[in-house]
Parts: sequence; structure tokens; C-alpha cells
Amino acid sequence: MDSSGQIHIGSGNQSKTPRLSRKQPELKKKTEWQVTDADEVVIAMRKTMTTSDRCEQIVSVLKGVRGGLIGTTKDLVYEGRNQYAHSYRGLKFHIRDIKKIFASGADGIWGFLAQPVWVMRKNKPAKEYSRGSLFALDVVRFGGTFATIFVALFVSLNYQSFFQIITPYLDPVERVSSLHGNLSEVDNALKEKLLKSPMLAIAGREEGNFLSYLPAVGPPENRIIIPRLGLNIPLVTPSYSSLLREDWEGVETDIQDALKHGVVHYPGTARPGQAGNFFVTGHSSYYPWADGRFKTVFARLHELNVGDEYWVYYGGDKHRYVINGKKEVKPSNVDVLDQPTNRRTATLMTCTPVGTTLRRLIITAQEVDPTTGIALQVGEREMRIATGPAPTALPI
Repeated sequence: MDSSGQIHIGSGNQSKTPRLSRKQPELKKKTEWQVTDADEVVIAMRKTMTTSDRCEQIVSVLKGVRGGLIGTTKDLVYEGRNQYAHSYRGLKFHIRDIKKIFASGADGIWGFLAQPVWVMRKNKPAKEYSRGSLFALDVVRFGGTFATIFVALFVSLNYQSFFQIITPYLDPVERVSSLHGNLSEVDNALKEKLLKSPMLAIAGREEGNFLSYLPAVGPPENRIIIPRLGLNIPLVTPSYSSLLREDWEGVETDIQDALKHGVVHYPGTARPGQAGNFFVTGHSSYYPWADGRFKTVFARLHELNVGDEYWVYYGGDKHRYVINGKKEVKPSNVDVLDQPTNRRTATLMTCTPVGTTLRRLIITAQEVDPTTGIALQVGEREMRIATGPAPTALPI
């Protein structure tokens, strides 16, 4: 627009209006750390600090930590003590309450039991009882009935064992014989019985008898002889196949089957004359309806004492044992089967008390020389002493 008010458009002589342009922001220069006077003092102190100063600083820090731990521990101990003291006071309070409750309950029960009761009787006047006395009579009556039934059943199931136990008391001669029944003191009647046994080549000793000159050979089967109990029992050795397979249920089955035919030489234990523990077990009682003739063979085993003897004929050889120990153990105690390597021992085992399987009666013995009675060592053979001149001819 000019001075006269006219507007001129697109004039080439006029200069163009300059455009506005966006300015790019200027990047700041990289920031540099500024070191203050305090930092310079710290750096200077670190440079001038010695090793001893640092150790002292560490020690002071540790002392502070220790002090804090000690203080915390004291606080915990104090708090715990207070809690225990509070619990103790509360327990005393509750105990007093419990005593009161029991006292009141006891008074109530006693009052109930002391109440009188009149019992009507036939053709007689009523009799006064207290509730407590009636309750006691019922308990005695029930307990006595139960005990009688239990004893009757127990005796009926084990009558064979109990009869065998009481038999010596019914026969005084046999009782005296059993009380003094060491092999060296066997009475003449028992000695004659053993000598005449068709299954036993030599059992006793009789000066001048022809059997005393025979060698110490045994019967054709293995047997065990206990003079004090008057026993002459077959000795059975079950199969070892289950033991070799470690089939323990099979071992138990084999032993139970063998017990029908006598006493059992426990599988895996030493044989007579060997180093180790010759272990023999037998029934003291068994079911009356079970098979076998040896269900009560060890019913009187508890009558054996230290110093008594028994004999074993095994494989045709004669072995003599002297009892040196007697005890009862739990059924789970398998240590009695241990096999020593420096002794020749033997063990007799049965269940006790008779008619139960609560415990096991263990009787241990030492093998001795059949003639001299001296304990035999491992690998040692017995001595054989002639008792008279050898016969020059067989009797006709």
C-alpha cells in the first residue's frame, strides 16, 4: 500500500518476506566433575592415612557392631525371661483352677458313689449298699469271670506242657533223679535204661559191661540227651537251600516243619566239634491239634542250671557240653546266633513262659572232653582212655 492508499500485489522489485526458520538446540558441552574443597580435604586425608590408622578405624567399626549385637542379645534374653516368667505365673494360676475342678469333681463322684441303694433279696429283707460297693462287686465279678475263662482256655491249649512239668512232682523218685541228674551221678535205673536203648550204642558207663569197651560211636541218627530231664531226642537239621537264597520266610517254614520230628539244629550255625555256636531250638508248647510228637519237648528246659550237662551224638561222634549260662531275651535279639571263632560253644533255646512267645530262654554251654571234662579248644580232639582190658573174643 502506497501513500495514496492503493495496494500493489506481486511487485517484482519488492523484497521477499524472510521466512522464520527453526533453530536447532545447541548441545551443551560435556559436564565435568567439579571438585570441591571438602573433597580435596578427604582425598588429602586418604593419601596421608597410614595402615595403623585404617586398622584403628576397622576396630572401631567392629566394636560398634559388637556393641550392637550385645545390646540386641540382651534385649532378646530379657524379653524371653519376661515371657517365661509370665507363662509360669499363668501356669500356676491354671494349676490352681485344675485342682479346684478335680476337687469339685471328686466330691461329686464320691457323693454319687456314697449314695445308698437298697437291694431286694428273695425271702429276705432288703439290704443297703452304696453305689461304690455295688460297682466294686461288679468289677470283681466280671474280672474273676474273665480271668477264669482265660486260665481255662490257656491251660486247655497247653495241657500237654503243663502235664509234663508237673509229672516229676507226682513221682518222687523221678523228681530226686532229676534234681541230681548230672551225667556223672545218673542213678542206676536211668543208666540201665540208656544202656539198653536199641537206638543208642553207648550212653552211660558201667565197669565190666561189654558196651563200655566199644568205641564212642553214636546211633545211626543225630540225637541230643539231657539226663537231668530224662530226654533222648532226635536232632533234625533242615535244608540249607532257603538259607542260601536268603529266603527268611522259607527258613522259618523249614524250621517249623523240622520241629515236628524233634529239636532243630539251626541252619547256618556251627556243627558239634566246630568253632562257633552249635544252636539248637525246640518247642516248649504248641497247638494240641498240630502234627508232631515233640510239641512239648523243651517244656522243662528252665529246670537246667549252670553246671548241668547234656550230650550230643552227631555224625556218629559223641560230644559233651557243660552249661555255663542261662538267661531270657527278647524275640528280636538275634545276637544269640553269633558265631565265635575262638570257642566251641552250644546254645539251647525255647519260648518262655510256657505257652507264650513273649521271650526266649537261652541256655549256653561249653564243649568239654567226654572223658576228662576239660574244655576243648578249637581244633582239639577229645582224649580216649581205655576203661579196661580189650576183649580177646566175642561172647557167644
